[in-house]
Amino acid sequence: MAHPEGGQGNSFPTRHGFEQAHTRVGGGLRFPSTTGEPIIAELSFAADGAIHTIVFSNRQGDRVANVCKACWGFRKSCSGTRVGQYVQGLDEFLRRGLKTTENT
Repeated sequence: MAHPEGGQGNSFPTRHGFEQAHTRVGGGLRFPSTTGEPIIAELSFAADGAIHTIVFSNRQGDRVANVCKACWGFRKSCSGTRVGQYVQGLDEFLRRGLKTTENT
């Protein structure tokens, strides 16, 4: 099983569920993390090829984290990677309804 226990660490409330965020990410979008770092969000799959994920990359194009539905709203992902600054940043970006950059 790829994600036996979901996210780790503290959880936090999100305004958008994973499915809503997944739909809004679409072909990709840029947003600031909570630390102000420019991040690119794109859609992908977990290693099993079945679980939908949102992948976060930095401005250099390096993948820095990814989340699935089970990790959404947690400070750490299923694999223990710190993701809170990306999830919270994306959720806030979507809440404010800022123009997204599709097809990054």
